[in-house]
Amino acid sequence: DSSKILMECEVVKIDNEQKIAELDDGSKINYEYLINTSPLNHFLGYFEGKKFADLRNQLSYNKVLVFNLGFNKKSKFTEEHWMHIPDKAVNFYRIGFYDNILDADKLSMYIEIGYGKEDEITEQDVEMQLASTLENLHIDDDTELEEHSTIIMDPAYVHINTETEKMVQHFKEEEASNGIYTIGRYGAWTYCSMEDCMIAAKELASAVSTHKK
Repeated sequence: DSSKILMECEVVKIDNEQKIAELDDGSKINYEYLINTSPLNHFLGYFEGKKFADLRNQLSYNKVLVFNLGFNKKSKFTEEHWMHIPDKAVNFYRIGFYDNILDADKLSMYIEIGYGKEDEITEQDVEMQLASTLENLHIDDDTELEEHSTIIMDPAYVHINTETEKMVQHFKEEEASNGIYTIGRYGAWTYCSMEDCMIAAKELASAVSTHKK
């Protein structure tokens, strides 16, 4: 039923006791089940209470600045899909080749540059990192950058430790009793594949459907 799908709106607050989600336009929605797939650190910000704030502050992760670069010709790397660069003198730690994955006729790459959880990535940082990236790639003189785009992943890679894992699991179990579930790589705050996320979604859908019957 498309009339029940809301677009271009954002949840800003969740009352987990009254089962009410408030949207950015001030409207409120009563829910029976609430399923979250957004990053857990952002999701926790919708709740009021010290325990939610404490868990949110405990969550550790990094940010990643990603450049997507398109050049005018192929490079000498024609088979590689990605590489890790274990060199602190180089500003990026991983590069990948879209053109080799997609069998395209021009070099197209992604570049990953790591930042800390608290780091601010400014426009100046982006410009500086792009210049450093092009220098560190050692591109041939006749290979020119034609297009590029920038993405900031926040969070990018979650950091898992024993104590935080216990807190996250306790949150999931406690809120499941209120009809709230958080799944997916970022919603569950874990490392997993797309296939794992699909399986988790199917299992949750089946469990909720069975419970409603």
